[in-house]
Amino acid sequence: MSKAILIDVVNKNISYTTINDYKEIYNAIGHGCNTFDCPYQFDNGDTLYVDDEGLLHDDVHGCFMLQGWNIPCVGNAIILGTNDEGESIDCKCTIEEIQNQIKFFSKDVALAWRDAALSNGAQIIQF
Repeated sequence: MSKAILIDVVNKNISYTTINDYKEIYNAIGHGCNTFDCPYQFDNGDTLYVDDEGLLHDDVHGCFMLQGWNIPCVGNAIILGTNDEGESIDCKCTIEEIQNQIKFFSKDVALAWRDAALSNGAQIIQF
């Protein structure tokens, strides 16, 4: 069992939770998450887990950005620690540290970001 931080975009709240194995990450992120991605690793080794398909859901609820970011993460997220073998361990970040770095955005902003990101379409590169 590992102590984790849940970033909840619906309630614009940050809280501690526990994760017993990787399968619980899906439920903790919620909103139909069935594939997660780890787009960011903190200097202390903690890892941010987000819904890899967050932009594709019809029921987008909000988004957030951390300090220094220029692209938001759509949907909830989990922060877990990671050891040298890549296994999940207790996170080292504190709620206070994340609260000082995070900015939540409304459902409208998340929907606008999703629509803009998806309207660019995929680029096909041929050689």
